[in-house]
Formats: sequence, structure tokens, C-alpha cells
Amino acid sequence: MQPSESNSPQRTAAKESASAAWVVIALPAIVVLAVFLGGATQRWSEAIVLGAFALLLLFHPPHLSLGRGLNLLALLFIALAAVGFLPAHWFSTPHWRIALTKDLGIELPNTVSPQPWLTFDNSFLLLAGVCWIYYVASLEMHLREVRMATRLFAGGIIALAGLCLFLYFRHEAPPFWHNARGFGPFPNRNQTGDLFGISTLVVLGCLQDDFRRGRKRWLLWLIGLGILIASLILAFSRAGILILVIGFAAWLVRFVFRKASGAGVATAASVLLLLFISLLLFGGETIERFHLRLGSEGPVTSDFRWLIFSDALDMIRASPWCGVGLGNFESVFALFRNAARGIGRSLHPESDWLWVWAEMGWPALLLLLIAGALFVRRAFPLREGTNQRLRYTALVGGLLFILHGFVDVSAHRLASFLVGTFLFGIAQFRPLPLRSSRFAPILFRMVGVILLLVSLAWFFAWRDALALPGLIGVENARATATIASRGYRFPEAIAATDRGLQLAPLDWQLYFLRAGARLGKREPLADVVADFRRARFLEPSAYQLPFEEGKVWLGWQPALAITAWREALQRQGAKEAGIYALMLAESEQRDGKTHEALRDLAVDRPDLTVKYLEAATPAEFETMIKLVLASDPSLGRFSVPEKQRLFELWSTHDPLDELLRQVQLHPDWLELGWPGVARYHVGQNDFAEAWKLVRRYAQPPAMPQAAEGASLAGLAQQLYARPNDFALGYSLYRAEMKAGKVDDALNTARHFDAQPGAPPYFYYLEAEAWGAKENWPRAWELWQRYQTASRQQNKS
Repeated sequence: MQPSESNSPQRTAAKESASAAWVVIALPAIVVLAVFLGGATQRWSEAIVLGAFALLLLFHPPHLSLGRGLNLLALLFIALAAVGFLPAHWFSTPHWRIALTKDLGIELPNTVSPQPWLTFDNSFLLLAGVCWIYYVASLEMHLREVRMATRLFAGGIIALAGLCLFLYFRHEAPPFWHNARGFGPFPNRNQTGDLFGISTLVVLGCLQDDFRRGRKRWLLWLIGLGILIASLILAFSRAGILILVIGFAAWLVRFVFRKASGAGVATAASVLLLLFISLLLFGGETIERFHLRLGSEGPVTSDFRWLIFSDALDMIRASPWCGVGLGNFESVFALFRNAARGIGRSLHPESDWLWVWAEMGWPALLLLLIAGALFVRRAFPLREGTNQRLRYTALVGGLLFILHGFVDVSAHRLASFLVGTFLFGIAQFRPLPLRSSRFAPILFRMVGVILLLVSLAWFFAWRDALALPGLIGVENARATATIASRGYRFPEAIAATDRGLQLAPLDWQLYFLRAGARLGKREPLADVVADFRRARFLEPSAYQLPFEEGKVWLGWQPALAITAWREALQRQGAKEAGIYALMLAESEQRDGKTHEALRDLAVDRPDLTVKYLEAATPAEFETMIKLVLASDPSLGRFSVPEKQRLFELWSTHDPLDELLRQVQLHPDWLELGWPGVARYHVGQNDFAEAWKLVRRYAQPPAMPQAAEGASLAGLAQQLYARPNDFALGYSLYRAEMKAGKVDDALNTARHFDAQPGAPPYFYYLEAEAWGAKENWPRAWELWQRYQTASRQQNKS
């Protein structure tokens, strides 16, 4: 026997069993705690979870070795993460690094990682993750203890799902849950769906195990299964539903093979059918996301994640084989947004595997695949008497977790990572065929001390806003600079941003904050412009960045303001008209030159032209119309809705001579510009011509159904009995007009005009009657009253 090994696996198991009893409770408790703390996606929550795991390593470190193969893979994986600290000139220099240093003057460290402090910060999470996998895979437990740990985990997740449902229907949430839909602990619904999807399989295994053992506890698991499925539906995640369906199918396939009979097949088919019926009946919007209806559009392949994948692969090809270093994906990926430009800033590549490849290189993927295959192999054989039902569902859940990682990043979120890898630990065949190692406890206790110190540093740096190197230090620098700038303490803001940029030189927000502070401190204009340029380069998608920059330059540097705003409009794309309206409002009071430049910018862009005309003064409106007609005399660039809005605005602005002249040159424009032409004729006291245009082009209001075949006397008698019956009044009006009794019809319409709450169409009917009497001024007057009343009704 080698010095580092002692005793047989059987003796090791007996020695470990007494001291490991509390560990059986601690492991699932840490997993559930991580999920409860908002999915442990923030540094403070990660600090708490890391601290709990560090204590576990200190008081009960692993005593078994996973063998030379897995030990070597773990060491190589950690070593690959450390490659980011090697000199950058040892590897090929990517073009984006050259652009940042030479074109933008950004000082990058001489390491592979452009932000080594962030890489250093994230290395502790990677170390903790490797140790966690080692721990759950090497922990020796009796079969009864495996069942206990599995049930504690399943019960904890069911309790969390129940809490999610309770809070959702009460429209409440803990302050550290930040889900956009208000359901679940994770910010991203796909992580919530992943959690409940794979946990449902574990609950299914617990149900089957207790049912086989004749325990009535299986009824409780059945209720828990319903709670999890309801939670999956409300999570609004397609991935979660797919995990559930595929996991159920895998469980049923094994059930059928073990019960190779007609009754077994019928039972499996019935369960699967019941699941599908439940999802179709109660799935609601979640099932709608699969576009199951015939003729529906929007296939999954049109999802933006495929565009993200394309850009992520471009980034990988342009980077060294060892990746860009942990914690650098978001910053570097922003420089490669081509296919997915304009969607918004991406924090990750929508794939665990692409994320690892981008930050650690292709060798890391190879190591993960080999390690995953070894862990799966260690789960076999699934023979009777080894908790095979529980272990099978846990194994299926773990494999689906890995597969989900191809299209999501659950493995990069601490809580969901703990869940997925915990299932692999549960799935391992026990007793473990491993040898004891005297070095393992020493090594893992050392790691425990490191992780405990890191967790304390992270937590107190977050709580007290300390300048700790790493992600927390960068976030604190941003917050300090923002507060100092708002208080006009510009030297303090500049010092904070400089401190943050030493840790994260690719952080665009820090450059933007520093540019604003430098401007406030009246530093050289070239330095301010350079910082704004760096910020725009590092964040090339968000329109808010150049929009806010343009606001800074208003009233001082109109040329720089319009340059920034031109880029903001370009970034906004088809939705540029909305932000253009904000620009007009900002510049109108603060910078006349920029306001004039915005007008010139809109001349050849119909959507912007319409927005400009909506906010223009009479003089500005007249000038803009002349510029538009000089540039596009036929208005050929305008779409039909844009042209309709143009003439709608034009018809309300005086003078109307140019509108009349243009309509005479383009007779087909009369259909759109008739309100203005009618107003022109009214100004010339030609009410007859104005009323002709109304009768020809105006859209009549919606009217009630007129009674057919009723006599005038009968309708009049009914109206006398029911004087507030609008439909009856309309029927009497129509009958009187049809009989040529225009005066009677006019009196009928006027009777309802005086009633509060009467429909506006009675003004229209009165105008129609005056027109029939050839009293054109009164007809026009009533037409105007009808329009005013209609607008008021629409507003209310």
C-alpha cells in the first residue's frame, strides 16, 4: 500500500458514516440556500454560499481520492484558468487588443487576460466549483443516507416552489429576488425552469421509491410534483418544459423496459399522455411559446440566441487558443456584436459551453467532456438494491442539465450549478470504489481556509463599499463616481473612476463617468472626447450611451452633440423616431444650433420628419415643409401612414396656401390633404366648397342599426316614451330624412345634442341636416363640434 493510502473501501465507509450524518443534511441545505438567495447571482449571496461550503471543507473535508485520472483533469482545468495570468506576448495578439491599445489609447495589462483582477476574482468561484464537484462525488454515504439527502433536497425545492407560487399570487417577492416576470428566485427564467425541471425528476424518483417500499409518503411527493409542474408553467421557460417532458420520457422508457408487458406499456403511455394533456390545458402562455398552432410564425431558430452564437464564435476565432481569461466575456464580446447588434448588451453567450470556450479555450471543453464521461460511467451499474430508481432520475436530471448548457448558462450561475452537480453526486454508485488519501483532507482544508477568507472579504466589501480588487471593487468605484458627480465633487469622481479602471480597463461605464467628471472639472477637451469615444467603442450597441453624451454637449459643443446623437439614431434603427422626439425636446430649450441641425438631419428621413413637424412651431413647420418638398417633391420616400400623418399635421397649420398649391399640382394628394383645403375654403368664406369636401372624403361615424319598416308616427311615439333612447332617436332621424322632413330631422338631432353623455354622432347628424338645408356655415360649425366631441370621447 502506498503511504498516501490506507484501509479498504469498506473500512473507510464504516469510519466515515458516523461523522458524515450531519453532512447529509448540510449538502442539500447549502444547495437550497443558494437557490433561495436569488440564485446566488450577486457577490454578497455568492459570499454566503462560499462561506457555508468553506466551513464544510474545514470541518469535514473529503478523505477519498477520485483517482489519478480525475485528479489530473481537475488540476489541468484549474491550470487552464491560470493561463490568463501569463504574458500576452507568449500568444498571438488578437486584433481587438491592438485596436484598444493603439487606436483608443487604453492601457491594458501585459497578461492574456485584459482584466486580470476580474480573472483573479472569478478564479475563486472556479476553484470552489471544482472542489464542490469533487466533494459530492467522493462523499461516502450509506444507501439510507443517500435517500435522506435526496429527499431533503427534493423537499427543499418543493418548499421553494410553493413559496414562489404563494409570493407570485400575492404579487410580492423578497428584496433579493429580481425576476422580470415576478416569479422565481433567479433573474433569468431559464435558470428557474432548469431548476424546477431537473428537480421534478428527482421528486419523481422519490415518489417511485416510496411507492415501491409501500410507504404512503408517495402521496406527498405526488402533491409536490404538481407544485413543481405549476411552477414550471409560471416560470415561462420553454427549456424547463422540455426538460420535464424529456425527463419523464426517459423515466417511462426505463419503466417499460423493466416492466416489459402490455400493462407496463399502457401505464407508461397513460402517464405521458396525462402529462401532455395537463400541459396543454394549463400551460397557457408558456405552451404558446412553442408555437404549436398551425400557421404560426416565429420558430425557435429565429431566436436571437442563434445570432449571439454566431458572434460568440467570431470572438472565439479572433482570440488565443487559451481564451480571453475568466470574467472577460462580456467586455470583449461587445466588440464582436455584428449579427446580434441592436438587441442589447449581452452578459453571456447564451451557452455554458461557448462561455467556457471563449474564456478558457478549447482544451477546457475537452477536459470537461472527459470528466463528464467518467462521472456518468461511475453511476453504473444501476442494479437492484443500490437506490437505482433515485440514482437514475438524478442521473437523467444531471445529463439534461449538461445538455441545457448548450443553449443556456445555468452552469455559470452558482445555485443552478450546485443543483446540477449535486445530482451527479447522488447518482454515483455506492459504496464508492475509492481509496482513502491522507493528503486530501489537508489540501481541502487549505482550500476551505482560502474560500472562507474570500467569502468574508466579498461580504464585508459589499456591505461597507470597500475598494476590494475584483468585481465588487469595480461596482463600488462606479457607485462612488456616480454619487460624487451628482454632488459636483468632480476630483473625487475622477479618482474613483481611475481606481476602477485599474481593475477593469474595459468597463465602458467608468470611461463615461470619467468623461463627465473631466468635463465638469474643465479638463482639456481632447481628454473628455477620448473617454467618450472609448465608452462608445466598448459599448457599441446601446443607444442610451451616445444619447446621454449628446445631452452633455448641449449648449456648449453643438457639433459634438449632433455627432453623438447621429450615432444614437443609427443604433436605435427602426425605433429612431422615438428617441428623436426626446432629442428635439432636449435641444429646443438648451441649444438652438443643435435643434437646427436636428431639423436638417430629418429632411431626408420621413419618420424623423413627422416627429419634427409634430413638435415644430408655426415658423419651423413652414420651413421644414419647404425643405421636404425641395428634397422630395413627390413625397416618394414617405410610406402611406407617414404621408397620412404629414397631411394631418399640415392641415392644422396656417397658412394653407402652399398646401392648396401642392394639392393642385398633385390631385391625388387631395384625399389626404382635404381637411386643410377645406379650412382654406372656410377662410375664403366658401363654406359650400368646404362642406363638399367633408361629404366626399370624411369618414362617417359608427352609427347604431336603424329600425326598418317602422312608421314615423310610431317612432315618434316611442321616442316620447323613451326620450333618452339614442338608437331610437337615430332611427327616427333617418326616417325623417328619408321622408324629406329635414326640419323635423334637425329638431330630433338637436334634441340629443342638449343631453349630457349623448354620442358625438348627433353633432354629425345635425351637420348633415344643415347641409341638406344648404346652410353651409352651420353645417361646417356642427362638423367642427362633432370632431371636438369625438376627440374628447377618445381621450376619456
